[in-house]
Amino acid sequence: MPEIWIPFGGVETLVTIQAENLGAVVDSGPDGGPPDVERVGELARSASAIFITDFAPTTFELLRSIAPALGESQALDFFSAAPKRIEVSVPELKGKVATLPPPLPSGDEKGPVYAPQLLQQGSKLILGTAKPDPLFGIVDARVQSCLNWVARSHSAAARARKGMEPEPFQKTEAYSEIEKIAGGIADAHFLTAVSRGGKLRTVMEDAPFDAIKNSFAKTSVQQTRGMIVGAGGRGFDDTLSAAIRGIWNVLPGLRRTGSVLLIAECSEGIGSTALEMLVTGRLSGEGERRRDKYVDGIEEVFYLSKLKEEYDIMLLSGMPETYAGSKLGLTTAKGSGEAVGRMLNKVGRSGKLNVVPRAPECLVESA
Repeated sequence: MPEIWIPFGGVETLVTIQAENLGAVVDSGPDGGPPDVERVGELARSASAIFITDFAPTTFELLRSIAPALGESQALDFFSAAPKRIEVSVPELKGKVATLPPPLPSGDEKGPVYAPQLLQQGSKLILGTAKPDPLFGIVDARVQSCLNWVARSHSAAARARKGMEPEPFQKTEAYSEIEKIAGGIADAHFLTAVSRGGKLRTVMEDAPFDAIKNSFAKTSVQQTRGMIVGAGGRGFDDTLSAAIRGIWNVLPGLRRTGSVLLIAECSEGIGSTALEMLVTGRLSGEGERRRDKYVDGIEEVFYLSKLKEEYDIMLLSGMPETYAGSKLGLTTAKGSGEAVGRMLNKVGRSGKLNVVPRAPECLVESA
């Protein structure tokens, strides 16, 4: 009986499926050796500040690889939205990373407002891990830096989209808008890491959209009536918001109206403002989306609704049933054995389940 381990926060959960029910296992496993980070070290040594945009394991791996090249430099500043998370995973940076919160617009400005540190003189190294996204196509170091530290960038990008349909791995109008906004960051180098099998696969400097897209593992599978999707583990499945955004790139491997089990720890809860408003009854659905004022993550309300309308979705997470089930209307499971059993009851005794242990690393197509 095949056993498949799927990341769940900082650990893994075991999924066991009978061989006759197992379709394709989409494995993005490492290909080749570790990437050459010599150029990254050179950029780091010449930079005046390093901005760490996310908390993906591959971002931490990249930081650890360049730490020796930095030595005891006192002139180099490090910034993150949550320094403690960086320091726990990269002990070499303990006490060196400063908190950089999002800027607060005064209300007079109409366009994006940059954190002052992004506009200071000196070379800036901005790094993060790429992941597929239904709004931007891909979130990379360029996109995430703006979402973190350029106020109104998210709303500007969302307004640039002609529609709300999820388009992972397509260069959308939202991405193009973010490119313009990122161009306002003074003397910046954007380093985007791509992971395979949870490990650092490659690092690209100032890479265009297509170059990043082509670095992802691409797999064609036969569509099945059921699919088990891992949201990627810690750094990818921290919130329900992240898990919902990271599932669309693998759904071509599932038949419409099929059953999908989404495995995501959601240790930090809901995630976006819009989903939190939905849970607390402060969001009225379609009417809210028509307002001129953008609510952070409002597109996720549409994504959640679309998932529930087009698929039979079940969530295995650490979230309270009150939120996931009662408030968001998701079917929930207490363990992987229960979840797989319920899925097999729906797809039938001879039904197949495709399994994607690390969805944020994959580009799945229908064969």
